[in-house]
Amino acid sequence: MPADDPSALLETLRYFVRGQGKDPHERQQRSADRREEQGRLISARLGPRRRAVFRRLLRWAQKAAPVREDALADVGLAWPLMRRMLLELGKRLTASGVIAAPPDIFWLRLDELRNAIDFGLATPGAAITGTDLPVRAEAVEQRKMLWRGQRKAAAPQLLPESRWMERAFGSMMPARTQQQAGDVITGVGASSGHVSAPARLLHGPDDFASMQPGEVLVARMTTPAWTPLFAMAAGVVTDVGGPLSHSSIVAREYGIPAVLGTGVATQRVSSGRQVTVDGDAGTVTLDN
Repeated sequence: MPADDPSALLETLRYFVRGQGKDPHERQQRSADRREEQGRLISARLGPRRRAVFRRLLRWAQKAAPVREDALADVGLAWPLMRRMLLELGKRLTASGVIAAPPDIFWLRLDELRNAIDFGLATPGAAITGTDLPVRAEAVEQRKMLWRGQRKAAAPQLLPESRWMERAFGSMMPARTQQQAGDVITGVGASSGHVSAPARLLHGPDDFASMQPGEVLVARMTTPAWTPLFAMAAGVVTDVGGPLSHSSIVAREYGIPAVLGTGVATQRVSSGRQVTVDGDAGTVTLDN
């Protein structure tokens, strides 16, 4: 979270202060101008009845589209406050000898947390005596280890894994097959454009500081926390996603090419590898 580590956000601000970023107001205005122009071109090609239907549907779409982003923003409004509250509780449980460090509270189960509170271990000044190892230290470490292993797993999109399932439902999935070979990776062209640049493989917020201006952002998927990186990225490639996912919406807002739903990008592309992203064709080429 930026509240915990604002380095990525600060780097983006420095990027704009140095004059390297595109003016967001100008970018938004160009996007609005293109939208209006495309709307006029389509209307001019339609007859009176179809034109009326098109304009009505367009108004509905433009009115409804922001609801998605507003809903996501509203859902996350309480997260920073809840996180601060839990970390404060984590500090008290650390002082009580229940966990080794405040962030370990996120690895406790609800019943474990309730038991600690019921026993008064979350009360300032409370402490467990006669033990050097925090009570939940072993459980927390086991869960961390399990999580690290699960992160490396590539979960199948469809079960059972079979050709007929792939043929029947593969086109509906948010990622392409993981059996892709060769130097061209296929995905969904979610933001138009064409760029060749070094790739930067990011697994999560801990890697944000390694992102350099002009690189292609490669990730399994992105969330709103990743948005500051789009200002520096030359393009975006993800394993999972489609035309309405976070990556595609923000990429179109920033005017950079994006190919999503590749299924294998994070497995095939390493940081520093030169890649060509074609947002129109929906392909990522691994350059030699």
